[in-house]
Amino acid sequence: MIGLIKIISFILTWAILLIVPIGFGLEAFAAAVVFFAFYCWMVFFGGPARAQKAQAKLQGALIKGETVVATGIQMRVHALFTRRELIAITSSRLIQIKRSILGGFNMKDYQWKDLKDVQLSENTIPGLAGSKLVFLTHAAGRPIVIDGVPSAVATEIYSFAQGKEQEWEEKNRIRDLEDRRAASGATVVSMGNAEGNRAASTDGIFEKLQKAKALFDSGAISDAEYQELKSKLLSGAVL
Repeated sequence: MIGLIKIISFILTWAILLIVPIGFGLEAFAAAVVFFAFYCWMVFFGGPARAQKAQAKLQGALIKGETVVATGIQMRVHALFTRRELIAITSSRLIQIKRSILGGFNMKDYQWKDLKDVQLSENTIPGLAGSKLVFLTHAAGRPIVIDGVPSAVATEIYSFAQGKEQEWEEKNRIRDLEDRRAASGATVVSMGNAEGNRAASTDGIFEKLQKAKALFDSGAISDAEYQELKSKLLSGAVL
């Protein structure tokens, strides 16, 4: 639906811009026609060459060891009054490249560690309007919205981004766990001598069980780690 709405808006806008000058004479109408022709030339012609320039710009911006996973050019229906956007995902980041009306490129990039979620929705008539990707970031602010991505490319980007999201969730979970352990003053379990372990007093084991429970309650250790500590303590290990 969004593609049809944009096409209708485009037609109505230019219909008004071409009809209104008629009331001011043929010269005004001719000037409007010339402007419309120039606009169409700027927007619709030379697209492949500009796309190649954007791809070259992308390749030139890659850092050592970085590889491109997928790229896509925004579908024209979403950029009838602007230049189209190139979106790319690499092994380490999301990149947006947009060419301004008067030339030159604007580039933005987002590291995978800074992105916390990605959403994908396919537009009505995907062959015309493609799909929309929405990236949410850990930093407070507006989401990154990229509409009009070819559906096949959008699906590939979504799948890869989901994998990166899970990867960084696990990395952040481990980092948070280590920080909690450091803040709680957790120590490593030492098995020690079996006879000495069995000689530990009941009161001492009880205190160690309380400490292990406190670590679990604070989130410093997982349930599996807590159960393992408890089992070792009850069998005579020391904390």
